[in-house]
Amino acid sequence: MRYCGIDVSAKPGNQQLVTLHERRGPDGPELVATFYVPGTVADVAQTVRSFGREAVVAIDAPSGPRLDLLAAGAPLRATLGLPEGRYETMRVCDAILYRRRLPLYPVPAADQALTRWQGWMQHGFDLFAQLDELDLFRPDAALTANTTTYEGPVGDGALRLGRVAETYPDAVFCALLGHRPPAKRTPHGLQQRIAALRLKGVVDDDGGLWQRTLDELDATAAAYAAYTLASGHGGWVGDPREGVIVLPVPYLEERYVKPPAPRRATLLSASPRPPSST
Repeated sequence: MRYCGIDVSAKPGNQQLVTLHERRGPDGPELVATFYVPGTVADVAQTVRSFGREAVVAIDAPSGPRLDLLAAGAPLRATLGLPEGRYETMRVCDAILYRRRLPLYPVPAADQALTRWQGWMQHGFDLFAQLDELDLFRPDAALTANTTTYEGPVGDGALRLGRVAETYPDAVFCALLGHRPPAKRTPHGLQQRIAALRLKGVVDDDGGLWQRTLDELDATAAAYAAYTLASGHGGWVGDPREGVIVLPVPYLEERYVKPPAPRRATLLSASPRPPSST
């Protein structure tokens, strides 16, 4: 099996593909990462298609436009307990994550044109379209019939429902760590993300994950989400009519917040004391 993660970029030739494959290591099973040179949507799609039905794919981009299922007055708002006036222009999956402090970029409605800064989403739409033969993962009636929360485990045999899914690397890392890590461009934030991948058995035989770019690490997180879809260990959030996001845990925590800052002792003051009044 090839577990493929794709980090989508606004630059046409900068789409990043990373794949994972299983290997027996000295300390147990490993997920060996292969990093590809960035390329166009067509190049990445062609490479994934070359794996045939061995490919399972998770893409860091919306799988489709918003269907306004949470517009003012929509019945689904009451089901999800959404406060009036909020989340009206979000997809269901985005609102569920946003309430857990996992914010995403807003996705335009089906009848809206993409703005200039949303242009990267079109590359994502194109990727999903070019990988259509692998089928988009959508939970079936057996997984959604008894839920009022629009989230749950992918379960065993999830690949019968589709081998391509949307994911969100920031939420992948938060789910693996159990909290919001520091920003990924900081040394501590980078360290925590790499540690999360390594603890899940991800290995990079070509010098280690520390040599990889942020885009490559995000694509690796997406590939790990694809692995949990195939293995049945992952979960999904959203409304299948509009698209769901696959994450590497069966259920999310209620909130993902940053841990408190480490404690620091107070220095003794070296400032001279003001003269006493007489």
